[in-house]
Amino acid sequence: MRTRTTLLALPVAAAVTMGLTSCGLLSSQTTTATKDLEVGQCYNPVSKDSGGENAVGEVTVVDCSKAHTYEVIAQTTFGDDVKQLPHKDALRSLGQGFCLGEDFTKYVGIESSKTSYQVEYLTPGDGTWAQGDRKISCVVAQGDKSQVKGSAKNSKK
Repeated sequence: MRTRTTLLALPVAAAVTMGLTSCGLLSSQTTTATKDLEVGQCYNPVSKDSGGENAVGEVTVVDCSKAHTYEVIAQTTFGDDVKQLPHKDALRSLGQGFCLGEDFTKYVGIESSKTSYQVEYLTPGDGTWAQGDRKISCVVAQGDKSQVKGSAKNSKK
Protein backbone atom coordinates (compact mmCIF):
# COMPACT_ATOMS: atom_id res chain seq x y z
CA MET A 1 0.00 0.00 0.00
CA ARG A 2 1.11 3.54 -0.63
CA THR A 3 1.60 6.00 2.16
CA ARG A 4 1.00 9.71 2.30
CA THR A 5 3.37 11.98 4.18
CA THR A 6 2.82 15.64 4.99
CA LEU A 7 5.70 17.87 4.02
CA LEU A 8 4.52 21.16 5.41
CA ALA A 9 1.38 22.78 6.68
CA LEU A 10 0.74 26.44 6.05
CA PRO A 11 -2.18 28.67 6.97
CA VAL A 12 -5.21 28.16 4.82
CA ALA A 13 -6.24 31.15 2.76
CA ALA A 14 -10.00 31.40 2.34
CA ALA A 15 -9.50 32.77 -1.14
CA VAL A 16 -8.08 29.43 -2.29
CA THR A 17 -11.53 27.89 -2.19
CA MET A 18 -12.79 30.28 -4.86
CA GLY A 19 -11.61 31.49 -8.21
CA LEU A 20 -9.29 28.64 -9.13
CA THR A 21 -9.25 27.56 -12.74
CA SER A 22 -10.84 24.30 -13.75
CA CYS A 23 -8.74 21.26 -14.38
CA GLY A 24 -11.35 19.78 -16.71
CA LEU A 25 -9.22 16.81 -17.76
CA LEU A 26 -10.99 13.98 -16.00
CA SER A 27 -14.25 12.17 -15.84
CA SER A 28 -15.95 12.52 -12.50
CA GLN A 29 -16.29 9.90 -9.74
CA THR A 30 -13.74 7.34 -10.95
CA THR A 31 -12.18 5.17 -8.25
CA THR A 32 -8.53 4.37 -8.86
CA ALA A 33 -5.47 3.12 -7.01
CA THR A 34 -3.20 5.91 -5.81
CA LYS A 35 -0.33 4.38 -7.78
CA ASP A 36 -2.31 5.07 -10.97
CA LEU A 37 -2.91 8.78 -10.33
CA GLU A 38 -1.52 11.23 -12.88
CA VAL A 39 -0.47 14.89 -12.73
CA GLY A 40 -3.49 17.17 -12.96
CA GLN A 41 -5.93 14.74 -11.37
CA CYS A 42 -8.03 15.85 -8.43
CA TYR A 43 -9.34 13.33 -5.94
CA ASN A 44 -10.97 12.54 -2.64
CA PRO A 45 -9.94 9.75 -0.27
CA VAL A 46 -12.27 6.75 -0.30
CA SER A 47 -11.94 6.28 3.47
CA LYS A 48 -11.79 8.94 6.16
CA ASP A 49 -9.19 6.75 7.87
CA SER A 50 -6.70 7.02 5.00
CA GLY A 51 -3.92 9.57 5.08
CA GLY A 52 -1.03 10.65 7.23
CA GLU A 53 0.80 7.56 8.43
CA ASN A 54 -2.10 5.32 7.37
CA ALA A 55 -2.00 3.45 4.09
CA VAL A 56 -3.71 4.99 1.10
CA GLY A 57 -5.03 2.50 -1.42
CA GLU A 58 -7.87 3.85 -3.50
CA VAL A 59 -9.21 7.31 -4.13
CA THR A 60 -12.14 8.77 -6.04
CA VAL A 61 -10.93 10.84 -8.97
CA VAL A 62 -13.14 13.85 -9.70
CA ASP A 63 -13.11 16.66 -12.22
CA CYS A 64 -11.13 19.52 -10.67
CA SER A 65 -14.10 21.85 -11.13
CA LYS A 66 -15.98 19.72 -8.58
CA ALA A 67 -15.35 19.59 -4.83
CA HIS A 68 -12.13 17.73 -4.01
CA THR A 69 -9.51 17.51 -1.27
CA TYR A 70 -6.29 16.72 -3.18
CA GLU A 71 -4.65 17.46 -6.53
CA VAL A 72 -1.61 15.75 -8.03
CA ILE A 73 0.87 18.45 -9.07
CA ALA A 74 4.03 16.51 -9.94
CA GLN A 75 5.44 12.99 -10.19
CA THR A 76 8.75 11.23 -10.42
CA THR A 77 9.79 7.60 -10.43
CA PHE A 78 12.64 5.58 -9.01
CA GLY A 79 15.05 4.34 -11.66
CA ASP A 80 15.52 0.68 -12.50
CA ASP A 81 18.80 0.77 -10.58
CA VAL A 82 16.89 1.11 -7.26
CA LYS A 83 16.25 -2.54 -6.40
CA GLN A 84 14.51 -2.22 -3.03
CA LEU A 85 12.15 0.26 -1.42
CA PRO A 86 14.24 3.02 0.17
CA HIS A 87 14.05 3.60 3.94
CA LYS A 88 11.37 6.04 5.17
CA ASP A 89 13.99 8.74 5.81
CA ALA A 90 15.25 8.46 2.23
CA LEU A 91 11.67 8.61 0.90
CA ARG A 92 11.00 11.69 3.04
CA SER A 93 14.16 13.39 1.80
CA LEU A 94 13.38 12.63 -1.83
CA GLY A 95 9.76 13.72 -1.42
CA GLN A 96 10.73 17.00 0.23
CA GLY A 97 13.37 17.79 -2.36
CA PHE A 98 11.21 16.96 -5.33
CA CYS A 99 7.72 18.03 -4.21
CA LEU A 100 8.79 21.42 -2.88
CA GLY A 101 11.08 22.27 -5.79
CA GLU A 102 10.92 23.36 -9.39
CA ASP A 103 7.99 21.12 -10.34
CA PHE A 104 5.83 22.73 -7.63
CA THR A 105 6.69 26.20 -8.92
CA LYS A 106 5.95 25.23 -12.53
CA TYR A 107 2.56 23.77 -11.65
CA VAL A 108 1.22 26.20 -9.05
CA GLY A 109 2.97 29.31 -10.36
CA ILE A 110 4.75 30.36 -7.15
CA GLU A 111 7.49 28.91 -4.97
CA SER A 112 6.43 26.37 -2.36
CA SER A 113 7.73 28.63 0.42
CA LYS A 114 5.01 31.16 -0.48
CA THR A 115 2.07 28.79 -0.89
CA SER A 116 -1.04 28.48 1.22
CA TYR A 117 -1.30 24.81 0.22
CA GLN A 118 -0.21 21.90 2.35
CA VAL A 119 2.15 19.78 0.26
CA GLU A 120 2.13 16.01 0.67
CA TYR A 121 3.47 13.07 -1.28
CA LEU A 122 2.41 9.53 -2.04
CA THR A 123 5.11 6.87 -2.16
CA PRO A 124 5.22 3.15 -2.85
CA GLY A 125 4.76 0.86 0.12
CA ASP A 126 6.23 -2.63 0.56
CA GLY A 127 3.28 -4.28 -1.21
CA THR A 128 3.08 -1.95 -4.20
CA TRP A 129 6.89 -1.86 -4.56
CA ALA A 130 6.87 -5.64 -4.95
CA GLN A 131 4.31 -5.18 -7.74
CA GLY A 132 6.54 -2.72 -9.61
CA ASP A 133 5.27 0.61 -8.24
CA ARG A 134 8.10 3.15 -8.39
CA LYS A 135 6.11 6.40 -8.51
CA ILE A 136 6.22 9.34 -6.09
CA SER A 137 3.26 11.68 -6.49
CA CYS A 138 3.26 15.20 -5.06
CA VAL A 139 -0.17 16.43 -3.99
CA VAL A 140 -1.58 19.63 -2.54
CA ALA A 141 -4.48 20.18 -0.16
CA GLN A 142 -5.83 22.83 2.15
CA GLY A 143 -4.21 22.70 5.59
CA ASP A 144 -7.52 21.71 7.18
CA LYS A 145 -8.28 19.22 4.37
CA SER A 146 -11.37 21.20 3.37
CA GLN A 147 -12.64 20.66 -0.13
CA VAL A 148 -12.11 23.16 -2.93
CA LYS A 149 -13.39 23.58 -6.46
CA GLY A 150 -10.92 24.38 -9.20
CA SER A 151 -7.34 23.49 -9.97
CA ALA A 152 -4.14 24.53 -8.23
CA LYS A 153 -2.51 24.79 -11.68
CA ASN A 154 -1.25 28.36 -12.17
CA SER A 155 -3.34 29.49 -9.18
CA LYS A 156 -0.36 31.24 -7.53
CA LYS A 157 -1.86 30.37 -4.14
